[in-house]
Amino acid sequence: MLPLKIGDLEVPMPVVQAGMGVQVAKADLAAAVARAGGVGCISSVGLGSIEASMTDYLADSREHLIDEIRKARALAPNGILGVNVMVALSNYDDVINVCVEEKVDVIISGAGLPISLPGLTKNSGIKLIPVVSSGRAMKVILKSWHRRYQVIPDAVVVEGPLCGGHMAFTEDEVLHPEMSPIQNILHDVKAELAPFEAEYGKKVSLIGAENITSADDVLAKLDMGFNGVHVGTKFICTEESGIDIKSKEIYVKAKNEDIVVLHSPLGLPVKVLRTPLVVKLLNNEKIPFGCPFRCLRACEATEAKFCIADALLNTLYGDTDGGLFMVGSGIGKVNNIIPAEEFFEPLKKLI
Repeated sequence: MLPLKIGDLEVPMPVVQAGMGVQVAKADLAAAVARAGGVGCISSVGLGSIEASMTDYLADSREHLIDEIRKARALAPNGILGVNVMVALSNYDDVINVCVEEKVDVIISGAGLPISLPGLTKNSGIKLIPVVSSGRAMKVILKSWHRRYQVIPDAVVVEGPLCGGHMAFTEDEVLHPEMSPIQNILHDVKAELAPFEAEYGKKVSLIGAENITSADDVLAKLDMGFNGVHVGTKFICTEESGIDIKSKEIYVKAKNEDIVVLHSPLGLPVKVLRTPLVVKLLNNEKIPFGCPFRCLRACEATEAKFCIADALLNTLYGDTDGGLFMVGSGIGKVNNIIPAEEFFEPLKKLI
C-alpha cells in the first residue's frame, strides 16, 4: 500500500475523511484521522449556533470555522488537515477565505462545480481537490481551471452512486447503481485528465468514494486503480464524531434495507435512513420551519418540504424522531462505535 500524493503532500495512509456537515466532522474527528496518518477534514457547514446565526450568519460561521481549524491543529500539529466546502453554500467565498487565512493543507469542494476555487486560493499553496461523479463534470472543471487560472487539480474525489451525501446522480442511478458503476466513472475521469496531466507534467491522484467501511474495501478501491479512498459513513460511527450517542446508535443498528432516497431542498437525491421524519416526508407531509438565514444558495425555502439544517441539527442533538440520517450504502457493515484511529490499524500492517 503506497502513500497518497496530493501535489507535494505525501499522506502516509491513503485515506481522506469525508466532510460530513452540521457538526459531525469537527476538530476532534479531523485530528484523530490526521494523527492516524490520513487526511482529516472539517466540514464547514453548520458549525455555528442557531441563535448567533439568526443575527449574523456570515460572522458566526467564520468564527466557528476558525475555532475548529485551530483546535484541530493543536490536536494534530503534524497531521494533514483539510476543510470540505460545499459549492452550494451561500457563504462559499468567505469560507474559502478563512481556509486561506488559516493555512489549511487541503480544500475538498463538491455539491456543485468549484469553478472559482483556484482564483480564491491563488498563491496560498493549498491543495485543491474537486469532487466529481462523471467524466463530463471533470471535463468542465479542467477546461475552466486551465483557461482561467492555468492550473489543474492536485487530486480528485471520484464519487460512485453508492456514496452518501448529496450526489450528482439521478434518482434512478442512485436506486440502480449498476447503471453508473464507479469503474466506468474512473475510466472517464482518467481519460479527461490524461491530456492535461501531460501538458502540466503533473500526476493527479484519484480518490475513490463509495461503500468503504473496512481495510478490505480500501484495498479493493486501490486494486481498482484509485490512489486513495474517501470515507464517510464509517467515520460517523466513531467516538470522535460530533453527533449525540443516540444518533450514532441509530446508524450502527441500521441495515441496508433501512435506506431510502429523498430529494433534499437542493433538489438532489440523498440516501437516508427510514425514520419518523422520513416517513412523513415520503407521505408528502411538509415539516414547518422558519428560515432566518439562507445557508444554501440553491435552497428554495418557500417550496421545500423541510429544512435540512433543522433536521440535521436534530440528529446532532439526538432527536432520533426528528433527525435526518444521511448515509452511504455500506451502512449494513457498520455495527459498532470505535475510535477513529482503530479504522487504520489493519492498514498499518500493509505499509
